[in-house]
Amino acid sequence: MKRLFVWLAGMLAIALLAGCDSGGKSADPPASVVAQARENSVLVTFPMVDGVEYWLFYAPTGELTSTNFNSVAGGKVITAAWSPQLVSGLTNGVTYYFTMNGRTAGGPGGTGTPLVSATPRLAGATWTAGAPIVAGDLRGTAFGAAFVAVGANGAMFSSPDGVSWTALAYVVSSDLNAATFGASNYLAAGAGGTMLVSTDATTWSQQSTGTTSDLYALTNNGAGTYVAAGANGTIIVNAGGGIWTSANSGTSSSLYGLAYANGRYVAVGGGGVALTSTDGTNWTGVVSQSALDLKGVAYSSTAGVFVAVGAAGTLVTSPDGLTWTRRPPISNKTLNSVVFGGQFVAGGNDGVVLTSTDGLTWTTAASTTTGNLYATAYGSSHYAAVGAAGTNLTSY
Repeated sequence: MKRLFVWLAGMLAIALLAGCDSGGKSADPPASVVAQARENSVLVTFPMVDGVEYWLFYAPTGELTSTNFNSVAGGKVITAAWSPQLVSGLTNGVTYYFTMNGRTAGGPGGTGTPLVSATPRLAGATWTAGAPIVAGDLRGTAFGAAFVAVGANGAMFSSPDGVSWTALAYVVSSDLNAATFGASNYLAAGAGGTMLVSTDATTWSQQSTGTTSDLYALTNNGAGTYVAAGANGTIIVNAGGGIWTSANSGTSSSLYGLAYANGRYVAVGGGGVALTSTDGTNWTGVVSQSALDLKGVAYSSTAGVFVAVGAAGTLVTSPDGLTWTRRPPISNKTLNSVVFGGQFVAGGNDGVVLTSTDGLTWTTAASTTTGNLYATAYGSSHYAAVGAAGTNLTSY
C-alpha cells in the first residue's frame, strides 16, 4: 500500500508538470530571480509577465531542478507564485536553493531558471532606516496584527510591516510613551496617566486610569491583565473590563521598563530599582546589583533569562526576576529598550543597536542611524525600532 501511495504521488506530480492535456503552453521563466535571507524565511523576487503563472521550487540541496522537486530531500513547490514571494517555515542556518519556471493556461512548466540560494538567519544584525514619519519623537511601539508606534504630542502610526506607516487620527495631544499588545487589545500610555485602547490599531478610545502621573511602560500577561508603570513609582493594573486600580510599588523611583514571563511581572527604573510581582498588584523590591537607571527589561524563553539594560550600557541578568547579576557594560551609550524575538535586541542613544542570543554575549549591529532609539518591537519574524525625530528602522 505504501508503494502504491508513493507511485500515485509521483504520477500526480508528473501530471501537474505535464499540464494534464489542458491545452496550455510552456512559458519563459522569470528573467531573473533574487533570494533574500530573512529569519526562518527567504523573500524571493522576480519580474512577472501578464498571463504567465510561475511555479517556485525549493529544497535544501543544490541538486534541485524544476522536474525533480518531488524526489529530492525536502523538495517543495509553490504554485502560482507572486513576486515578492515569502517562503516561510525554513530553518535558520540551512542553505536553501530555488528555481522557477512558467506556464500559461495550466500548461506544462517550461525551462527552470538557474539555481539561486539563501541561508535564513536571525533578524537583528542589519537594519534599514525609513524616512522620518513625524517631526517629533516616537517613544513606544508594539506588534499585534500590525505594528503600532506612538510618541510626542499624541502621535500615532500603524504599519503592516514596520516599513510603510500610516498616521492615525489623534485621540489625545499629550505625549504617549509606551505601547503593548495582548488579548486582542492594543494599549498606549503616556503623560498625565493617559491610556488609550484599540482592538484594530486604527480606532482608539480613552480609558480613565485614576492617576495623573506620567506613564512610561506597559506590559501584559497575554490573558487580559495589563500593567502600566511610570513616574514616582506609579503602578496601575487592569485585570479586565477596562478598570484600572493603583498598586503599591513600595518605591518613589520612576519606573521605565516592564516585562512579564513565567507567571512573573518585572519592573525596573531609576537608580537601578527592580521590583517583582506575581499578580501585578503586590510588588516586592529586589536587588538589581546596579545603581544606574534601568530603562528596559525583557525575557527569553529559549535562554531562560531576564535581561535589563540602561544608562551607560548597563546590563543585569536574572534567571527568575528575583536574583540578579551585574554584567560588564555592553555599550558606552544609554540603552533605552530591550526586546526578545528570535534573539535579544537592545536599542539606545546615537542609534546603537546590540543583539544577543543568550543575554550574555552581545554584538553591535549596523543600525544605519545616529538618532536615539527609544523602543523596539518584534513581529512576523522581524523587528521595528522607533526613536527621536520620527526615526524608524526595520530588521528582517
